[in-house]
Formats: sequence, C-alpha cells, structure tokens
Amino acid sequence: MMDVRLRTSPSTTNIPRTAPVGRRVFRSLNPHEGRAAGARGCDPANRGNTLHLPKTCRRTPSDCRLLLCHLAILWLPLVLPATLGCRKPSQTEAPPPTTNANQTATLHRDELFEIAIDTLNRLYQFDGTDMAIQVADRLDQWIRTQKPLEDWQPDPLLETLPPEMRELPEVKNLAELHFTRDDAFSLQTAVWLRDIAAWARGDGVDELSRAKALFDWVVFHIQLDPLDNSPQLSNGELLVRTPWQTLLLGHGSATARAWVYLLLCRQEGLDAAMLAVNVAAEGQEPRWEPWAVGVAIEGNIYVFEPSLGFPIPAEDGLKIVPGRGLEIEPATLQELAGNESLLRRLDADPRNPYRVKSSMLGSVQVLLEGSAVYLSQRMEMVARMLAGGESLVLTAHPSDEAARFRELFGVEDVSLWTLPYRASLQRQSFATEVNRYQAMDMLPFMVQTESMMPLWRGRVLHLKGDLLGEESATACYQAARPSQRLLDSSGMNSAQEMMYIQAKLNASYWLGLISVWSGNRKSAEDLLINRTALSVPGQPWEPGVAYALGRLNEKLGDYPRAITAYRADVHLPSRFGNLVRARWIEELTGAKPLDIGGTTEIGNRPADESGNNETAPEQPNASASTDSGEP
Repeated sequence: MMDVRLRTSPSTTNIPRTAPVGRRVFRSLNPHEGRAAGARGCDPANRGNTLHLPKTCRRTPSDCRLLLCHLAILWLPLVLPATLGCRKPSQTEAPPPTTNANQTATLHRDELFEIAIDTLNRLYQFDGTDMAIQVADRLDQWIRTQKPLEDWQPDPLLETLPPEMRELPEVKNLAELHFTRDDAFSLQTAVWLRDIAAWARGDGVDELSRAKALFDWVVFHIQLDPLDNSPQLSNGELLVRTPWQTLLLGHGSATARAWVYLLLCRQEGLDAAMLAVNVAAEGQEPRWEPWAVGVAIEGNIYVFEPSLGFPIPAEDGLKIVPGRGLEIEPATLQELAGNESLLRRLDADPRNPYRVKSSMLGSVQVLLEGSAVYLSQRMEMVARMLAGGESLVLTAHPSDEAARFRELFGVEDVSLWTLPYRASLQRQSFATEVNRYQAMDMLPFMVQTESMMPLWRGRVLHLKGDLLGEESATACYQAARPSQRLLDSSGMNSAQEMMYIQAKLNASYWLGLISVWSGNRKSAEDLLINRTALSVPGQPWEPGVAYALGRLNEKLGDYPRAITAYRADVHLPSRFGNLVRARWIEELTGAKPLDIGGTTEIGNRPADESGNNETAPEQPNASASTDSGEP
C-alpha cells in the first residue's frame, strides 16, 4: 500500500526569516557546546567516537544519494525476493512452509493459530520481516482448515471506490481464505500501532485526551519531509510510503502522518477520518481535496492538522503549561465553520495566509480509511479468534462509521479514502521504481553487528516504547553508532561506508528524540545538534531537529530558545506550522528569540586528547517518565 499525493512544487512565496538559520542557529541553541554529554554507552568500544565522514566519503549530499542508489541497485536482487525480509547472510534459510494435508494434520488447527499469534506478539525479538512472513504462513495453514463466515459480506462502502480500484486483486479477493506475504506487513504494522498506542496515549482516560496524545506522538516522531526531498515516480507522482514504511523510517508527508494517525485512532477505538474541503471557485464544479483529520467524539468533529503539526485550537484553546509547554485544546468543525478568526490565527504571516476559510467548512466530505486488508474475511476471522487480552485491531467496518459521521455537523457525504487503493495501483504500475526506493530505504537497517541488526532492533523497540535499559531502543541505537576508528579500518568501499554512516546518523537522531521525550537536555542537545544537524552536510533530519529542539525548550521553559529553534526551520511545508507555533509562544509568554550575532561559520568541535571528538550519548535518566503524551 503506497500513499499517493498530487505532485506539488515548493512555494515560491517569499517567507520572511525572522531569525538566523542554518548551522549557526543550531550551534547557538546548545549551551553545552564543547563539553561532554555524558560517558555512559551500550558498548565500551564505541565510547568517545564521533560521526565524521571518512576521507573516502566526503561527498556532497547528491553524491551520497547517488552512492546509496547504486548500492540499492546492486542489492535489489537480494532484497526484493524476500519482500524486504532483511535476512542475515550468516543464517541458513529453510524454505517457507508449504500447505498440504500432511502438514496440517500434524497440528490441531487451534494450535496453529496459537503459535502464529504468540509469534506475532513477539516479533520485536526478531530482526527483519522473516518471522512476520512465517506468521502469515502459519495463519494461511490455519485458515485453510476453516469454513467461511456465514455472516460476512464485503463492506457496502467499497462501492464508493472508482471502477479501476474495485478491480484491484486485493479488492476482488476479499473473501478468499488465504494469507499472503503482503499480509505479513499488515500484521506487523498492526502490532506496531497497538504497541505505540499503549504508551503514547498518555494517562488521559477520556477520548479527546487520548486523541490529542496520539496526534502529538505522530507529529513528534514522524518528521514532515521537505517537498524537494520526496521520491518521485516517472509519471510525476510523489511516492508516499505505507504506514509500515513511515513508522520504520520516521519521516513522511503530511498525508503519511495522517494515515498513521488514523490507524492509531483505530487501535484506540476512536472514529477518525480525513476531511476533504471544496477548493473550487464559486460557480465551478466541486473539487474536493483532503485537508485535515477529524475525530468524532460525543457528537462533535475535532480537527487535527497534520501539515501544521498541531490540532487547530479552539477560541480559548491556547495555554502554556509549566513542564509541558504549549498545550492546545482542539476546535470542532462547527466552531471553525462559524468563526473565521480561528483559521486566521493559522496564517504564517500576511503574505502566507492559511488556505482554508470558514466558508469552506459548512459542507465537508468524510473520507474513511478502509484499506482492503482491514475489510477482508480472513482478518475478520482472525479478529474473532483473538482472546480478550490479546487486544489487536485487525478489521474495520467503514459503513458503520459512515452512519455515525453522517449524523454530525457539516458532513455532506462519506466515502472510502482512495489513497490506500491509489497506492496499490502505483505499486502495480511502477513496481520496479517502487521496489528500488524500498531497497534504498532499507539499506541502513541491514547494517549488522555480530549479534543483531541494531538499527532495526532499536527502531522496533522504540515503537514498542522500550526506551531505556540494557535491552532497549537506547542500547541498540548506541550499538548502531560504530566508532570512526572501526569505520576507517573496515576496508569497506565508499558506498558501503555511506550505508553505515546513514545508519549511525539515524541512530543519533532517534537517540536525541528519546532524550527529549525523557527530558534529558544535555544528551538531547548534543545528539540533535552535534551528532545530527552538524555532522553531515545535507543530512535529512534538519526539520526534525529544529522541531525537537523547540519542543525540548518548551518543556524546560526556555521559550527564547524554543522560538529560535522553530524559526530556524526553512523547509516547506513544516516551516509554516513552526512559524505559527513560535508566534503563539511569543504572544503567551512575552519571550523573544535569541539575538544570534556573528557570521562565523561553524567548524568541527575541538578534538579531545584521544584524538576523536565524540562522546557516547548519555543514557536518558531511567527515572524520567516516558509514558506520558508529552515529549
């Protein structure tokens, strides 16, 4: 499932930069510059190492992307037959189980199911997707012994899809009792979403509190990609990745953010949908474009804006909370439709007004997430077999949701969101291009130590919420950051070395997010500024670094630094939301951005006596709370 957006180009509007940007700003935001950020690490051999490009690999960002592209092409035949299974070369692989009468006779059908579900709940213990594929194989053996459900029918809302989408194999085969390897990724995604929801929803018990906390998790952990850095297919469409890919990679478009958020709401039992507005001029045929996510709670639709990165606030919905920073109470669709001033607060500046007006919100279309796998008979049968303690949402009933949404203010019509199906069409029509991009995405996760794939393991534990301790995301990310001495002595070629450097860069950034989430300022600033933003020219995490530093300083009450960090983001589309957030903080606190003087470009940090200038990140304080909805 690939998410497809209409091709757009970066705005040519002149956006005022109200604070200095670039390396100088990031350097100024680190009061600990030049001092060690701690000495604890997972592997003593990796302590005191810095992320410097080797002499053989000091290239421009475009050169580095070209090297990774070449490496992806070379590895494509190895990666794709396993459907990105990330198998370890040292393992001897047995052929996948086949289904026949002798096999199914060896195990009772309920035992097959129990083995599959037990393995599904332990996927975090295994690297790559091999075990998820085995789960799908086991479920396939089990379901072939079952009878079809007498009360199952395809959801009537499928009729709202365009004809070419209704002809997709995944739609025509909804009734089949057969699990495929694609189902393995869907099952793994559902487990990740369940695990995320369990720790990201915070302590709030009411639906709105949980909806806010889940949205905050998505915005904080899924960087909004710059438009000029999005993969593009040969037909001009931008490649927007599946929720599985978005969660693993930690970045994506506003649409990708919205897709993940909708699925998280599903795991929490919240009715959520994309809202589309009519952007056609008066007198012309309606032209509906997706706009924001609406969550239906107690007869109202609360609006969350994934491109801006926050809920649209109600009239009195902005306040500063000590220890948390800016807190936003969402407005309802009805409030926004009746009060233009609420939307005008979203204007980045007079030359860059927010594109939606209150007059457009009296009539909206509701687009429900109804990916084919969630509507299939096979997933319905698995869901009915799961015990009460095995909370895992694998199905959707969009017709039932549609009935509930139709009773709410402003809803003109309800249909299935076509993006998941357009994504399938994209994968079907441009398989080679899509596979090449997927292979490039996966390369950093294939880096291995003697015992594991540390970046993969760390990322999965991060999604699970196991952030601290000996067997945690922090420990695995640290293991994915080899010393420069090891890299220099490895004998790898430049392309292979770039793969390790990208893995190390990703690990540093995600360690920084964990430090922000747990409130460890010294470690967060060192990891985000020195190990990520200033480490490699053209590194891809700059928008995420600016946002994370802003949230860190909000939480710590350092509002001048928070404002400066938000205004340091020069990338579209994330810049608009950050400018608005900075203005609100300035209005509520009276704080002003830092006055950053001087024009000297930043050089490397001075080396220590041992000859290298990186210290291992300080592990976040284990006593810090990590289960709240705040970063």
